[in-house]
Amino acid sequence: MTFEQERPRTSLTGHDVVDSEMTKVGRVTDVLSDERATPKWAVVKTGVFGGERFVPLDRTYLDTDGRLVVPLTKTDIKRAPRVRGDHVITSDVQRELRDYYGRAA
Repeated sequence: MTFEQERPRTSLTGHDVVDSEMTKVGRVTDVLSDERATPKWAVVKTGVFGGERFVPLDRTYLDTDGRLVVPLTKTDIKRAPRVRGDHVITSDVQRELRDYYGRAA
């Protein structure tokens, strides 16, 4: 079951994030939703010096240990567009996310 199917019962903030190889990537610090309140992007803190990165929530799921499993590698996430201070997806950020992930924010 993907996160989007389960979203009414679950909050992701505070959950650990693991990549497609089950390597820990970081922790969810925020979730950004669309105009219908559907969660679309996780803000993932990748470490003390790694900062926060946008990670799309499509095709993600929570495993039995409560970790968010994403269909990306740790390297993919660490190279993803950085989240700026207020966690807002501006038109510039939308462009960056589209260019990096190949999808609109």
